[in-house]
Amino acid sequence: MMLRCSRKLFISQLVLIMLFMPLSANAGSGLDRLNHFFEGLTGLRANFEQTVIDASAFSLQESRGVLVMQRPDKFLWDYQQPYQQAIIADGKKIYIYDADLEQVTIKPMQKSMGDTPMLLLSSGGALDDSFVITANGADSGLEWLTLKPKAQQTNFTMMRLAFDAKTLRVMELVDSFDQTTRLLFSDMQRNPRIDNSLFKFVAPDGVDVIEEVANETAGHHP
Repeated sequence: MMLRCSRKLFISQLVLIMLFMPLSANAGSGLDRLNHFFEGLTGLRANFEQTVIDASAFSLQESRGVLVMQRPDKFLWDYQQPYQQAIIADGKKIYIYDADLEQVTIKPMQKSMGDTPMLLLSSGGALDDSFVITANGADSGLEWLTLKPKAQQTNFTMMRLAFDAKTLRVMELVDSFDQTTRLLFSDMQRNPRIDNSLFKFVAPDGVDVIEEVANETAGHHP
């Protein structure tokens, strides 16, 4: 449970980062697509397929679902297969709901982002202040870029992004154990009309609630 929650929360945080990352003007096809995608972006909706791959290219885990995001600071990361889990951010807190375990963990958003690159990007500086960005050229019809964090204390060593002519299609995250988490996006809608109720979580009856407040953790049964 802890491994699958931490992995998915980590991914959801990084995708949130991709929505809020500040951009600086750069030249080049891949960099142009990067800048063009985020220009004027207020939200998105997409289907995703997620695969975790170990250092020997063996697939460890596969899942799929729907991602909905809205600026500022709101998202729904809805895993639907092979099991149901939802990660919801309402702008202040993050709710991790596991339907099979009948459990929800609630974390303050700022605390959850504290050990991720989110803090590196929230200051409003240019993206290349926090990352070394390399355009890798075209492969299989996609333009690829590599982003390496300049800070040493991060949860990942490298991020790779791939864009087609219209949108972001692939995100790959490589961690310190050389595991790669690959996200393939499809049916992506840019700036769709979004119902704000998607970002409001109410725990179902009988679900265990574990809420982290500051440095304390409390559990109760609603």
